[in-house]
Amino acid sequence: MTGAMRNNLFMVAALCSALLPFSGIAVGQAERIPSYLALARICVSEAGWGCFESGDGLAIHEVLLQGADREEMSYVSFARAYSGRVMGARSHSSTRLAWVSGLNEAGTAPLNWPRVTTRRMRDGMYRVEEVPPWSHYRARWMAVLDRAREVVRLSLDGRAEWSPCQSAVHDWGGTMDRSRAERIGLIPVECGETSNDFYARPSLVASDEEPERASEK
Repeated sequence: MTGAMRNNLFMVAALCSALLPFSGIAVGQAERIPSYLALARICVSEAGWGCFESGDGLAIHEVLLQGADREEMSYVSFARAYSGRVMGARSHSSTRLAWVSGLNEAGTAPLNWPRVTTRRMRDGMYRVEEVPPWSHYRARWMAVLDRAREVVRLSLDGRAEWSPCQSAVHDWGGTMDRSRAERIGLIPVECGETSNDFYARPSLVASDEEPERASEK
């Protein structure tokens, strides 16, 4: 990978909403996993257990396909470059959602599954709450994993039929990323009722095909 390519990937990675935590895998260590497991982990990290129902999972799949094709990388390698923390390629000072990178095919409790969580209340105060055991969530994870197995078979050739987005997307981010996305010139693309925002890169969109900029949300 060229230096320019690497810098481009990591610049865009900063846009991902909740680019997740330290995973227990040594930073930089390449974890060999199937593409559907990579997609399922990222899907959960970005949009929760209902990530495919909201459309986020399909749109994220398109971003990963577009990037892997553009950079001539494998699907998992691009996923690791783009979402390094959830894939265990980069560390994170926060332990929030550190368990995501431990989600596995067997459905066993992931490493770092929390016992308690801290929730911020409307009055600004924080409350510590117990987290249900992994057994309460296992079926949801296995459903996401099963759906990911189907989704990774979808190719760019048929994106118009399966993608929830009105035009090609190359990046995603959360509400906290909108000002940065605007600053670096990413073009919002309408993808329905997704939890995340999805974008096209101007350099990858022909002038006569440029999607209409979404109105401010």
